[in-house]
Order: sequence, then C-alpha cells, then structure tokens
Amino acid sequence: MDNCDSTPTQGTKPSYDPGWNDPPKLSYNGQQPTPNRPRNFLNKRVAFPLSNTPSSTPAPQPVNLPPMPTLIPPVPPIQSMRQPTQNEEIEIDSNNTLKEVKDILLEFLESSSELGPKGNDIKRRISVMEDMWISGKLNKSIHIQMKELAYAIRDDQPNKADEIHRALMVDHVSGVGSWMPGIKQLIHHCVAKSELLAFDKE
Repeated sequence: MDNCDSTPTQGTKPSYDPGWNDPPKLSYNGQQPTPNRPRNFLNKRVAFPLSNTPSSTPAPQPVNLPPMPTLIPPVPPIQSMRQPTQNEEIEIDSNNTLKEVKDILLEFLESSSELGPKGNDIKRRISVMEDMWISGKLNKSIHIQMKELAYAIRDDQPNKADEIHRALMVDHVSGVGSWMPGIKQLIHHCVAKSELLAFDKE
C-alpha cells in the first residue's frame, strides 16, 4: 500500500503510463525569460519614399507632336486681277462718236421748246462735255455709254437712258458730274413727252 501512494519525484519519469484523460505534465520555470517577439503595429503609418525609386506604374509616353514652324512664310503680294470691261475692249472713233452724241442731244433740245430758259443751261453743259471729251478727260467707257444714252433719247426710250445716266453717276461721277445735270434734264423731258404721247393715244 505504501508503494501506491508514493508519487515520483520532480524530474524523474513516472513509473506508469498516463491515462488518456490525464493532463499533460508541463515543465514550467518561472524564472526562464520569454523570447521577445515583434508585435504587429497595424496602426503605424508607412512613410512616403523620398528617393527616386522606380514605381510599379509605367510613366506616360510623350506624345509625338509635329514640329512647330520657326518662321511663317510671307504672304505673296496680291496681283491685280481686274479684267477689262466690255466697253474697254470696244474700239471706237472718239471724234466721230462725240459728233454723233452732240448732234443727237442738240437736235432733241431744239425740238423741245417747252424747256424754255432751261435750254440755254443744257446747251452750256453739253459744251462742257465736249471740251472734256476733246481734252481726253473722259475715258472710253464714258464715250460708249453716252452714245447709248443719246440713242435711247433719240429712239424715245427714256427708261433706258435714265439707267445709263445712273450708271455713269455711280461709276464716273468725277468725270460726268459737272455736265450730267443738263443731260438729266433732257431725259426728264423725254419721259414727259412719252407720257404725253401715251395719254393722247388713249
């Protein structure tokens, strides 16, 4: 019976095998220091790298742009592309055209006794036109248009004559401005005669 109550001394192997539910015999020494294990600090900030270390993301590739021109070429001077008008291409005899225009205008003036004192002013302006024509102050386009105007008055076409008169005042006012008011009086008188004839026919 004494052998059953006896317990093995510390550090010696027990004389019997432990059972399946016996707690394990742990050897524990209170003075043995525990190893220092590093702690995981999850709330610690990671410092941004200051060195120029290559990052995992690739750098954007530079866009290949066409080179900018260094100098802008000068704009070539614009050459005058004015085409000669139809009247400038027509060849006419200046002296014969002047005589023809003057005769038609004076003949119409003499047949218009209704103009009264205005007739003298109209005749004076026709003389101014003649002087400028002979001295070369009127160009070929004016010569041709005045011939057409005189024919329109002779053929009793006051509307056509008035259109030519307006075109001359717009395009050649510096050449015709001094004597054209007298021609305008003849055109107005031609209009009045046409209206009077039309009224008599009714």
